[in-house]
Amino acid sequence: MVALGSSNSTHSFRSSQRLTITVAHATLQALVERSNTEGRSLSNLAAYLLESSLDRRGVEAPSAAPQPRAR
Repeated sequence: MVALGSSNSTHSFRSSQRLTITVAHATLQALVERSNTEGRSLSNLAAYLLESSLDRRGVEAPSAAPQPRAR
């Protein structure tokens, strides 16, 4: 299980985060071909596909507004 840690920085909220994954060679080839066909970056396509998958499953994206910190 992975948990996102909280930062003690005053700028702890970020609109996007970096993620590294490992995929099969054939999957990477298919993603590269699709990203080229659609004229978008591989990173943009991967983010779009992940977000679309969550949307289809009814998982809401976190609010863009930072949440108040618990005391």
